Formats: sequence, structure tokens, C-alpha cells
Amino acid sequence: MLIGLTGKYCSGKSEAAKFLAEKGLRIIDADALGHQVLEERKEEVAAAFGNTYITSDGRIERRSLGRLVFADAEKLLTLEAIVHPRVKEKIAALLAASDEPTVIHAALLFYGGLDALCSRIIIVEAPLLDRINRALARDNLGIWAVFRRIRKQKNLIPQFSQLPADTLVVKNAGTRGELREAVFAALSRLERVWNGTKYF
Repeated sequence: MLIGLTGKYCSGKSEAAKFLAEKGLRIIDADALGHQVLEERKEEVAAAFGNTYITSDGRIERRSLGRLVFADAEKLLTLEAIVHPRVKEKIAALLAASDEPTVIHAALLFYGGLDALCSRIIIVEAPLLDRINRALARDNLGIWAVFRRIRKQKNLIPQFSQLPADTLVVKNAGTRGELREAVFAALSRLERVWNGTKYF
């Protein structure tokens, strides 16, 4: 059982992942793996973008780097070429290490081709204004930086008619408790038997 969990910027997918973990599902967080890879590949990052994005203690300054690449499509592609292949390798290794029911939590699930690994997919959706407000509160970005990030993800998720059959959309337009209920309802719809054990 491998579930893909995705959604656009500040849609609430990280909260949804926490609720899936409550049900005993193992979560593979592609964003967290991406942060690891950035540190592992910081020499390549410095070569591509300059030492400006390395802090005095030798770490990647992710916030500044993010502002740079989301304002320049070519630079974003350069960063993705450094990070994405290694993230995929890490995900493959984690999947090979265990056959327990797992969630791949990834904003770039479709863009990175990870959806092809999944037997089920959950997409978290939220109203645009809610996403903007969350981004402003969470990421300490200016309004134009938020708009740029949202615009970059405009085509991140294919049209629903192009999605795999076993795909559910979870609406996140209310409280955290309502999102939790919606996630659990989605799991109930995805209920199945795995290796003789009934999950969800």
C-alpha cells in the first residue's frame, strides 16, 4: 500500500500527513529529504549560485535561495537538477527497506514522476485566499514572493481527467478538525486489505 499525498503551496498537505501518521502509516516526506540533499550537495549549490547562499556555519540559507529560484525559472531548473535525482534515490531506498503501508508526501509528486509508484493518491486543495494567508503567516514572505510561488505551481497537478483512477481530493476550507475528518473519510474510501491485514 503506497499512497501519494500532494497539494499546492500552503494547501495543508503537511497537516494531512500528520493525520495519516495517526493511522499508523509511515510518512516519507520528500521536502525533508530535499533539505537533506541540499546540505549533502552544498558544494554543487555554491558552484551554481555562489557562496552567498551558504551561512557562516556552512549551511544552506534555504530562505534566500528559495527567493532566488522562485523568481527565475532557469535557476529553479538548475536547483531541481541538483536535488531531485538524489531525493528519488532516497525515496527508492526507503521503499525498498520496508513493505509497510506508506505515504509519499510530496508537492512535486506528479512533476517528479513519483505518482507512478503509488496505488492511491490524495490531493489536498484549499481556497486561494486561505493559501495566501497561510503563506504570509508561515513563511515570512512578501505578498509578491507568495504570488510567484503560487504561480510557479499553477500546473503542478494535472487536470483531474488525466489523473489515475484511485485519486481522491480532500478539501481544506475549514478548521484543522474538519481537515482531519476529511482525511480520515478519504482513508475509509481507500480501505483495502494489505498482506492479510485490514488497514484504516
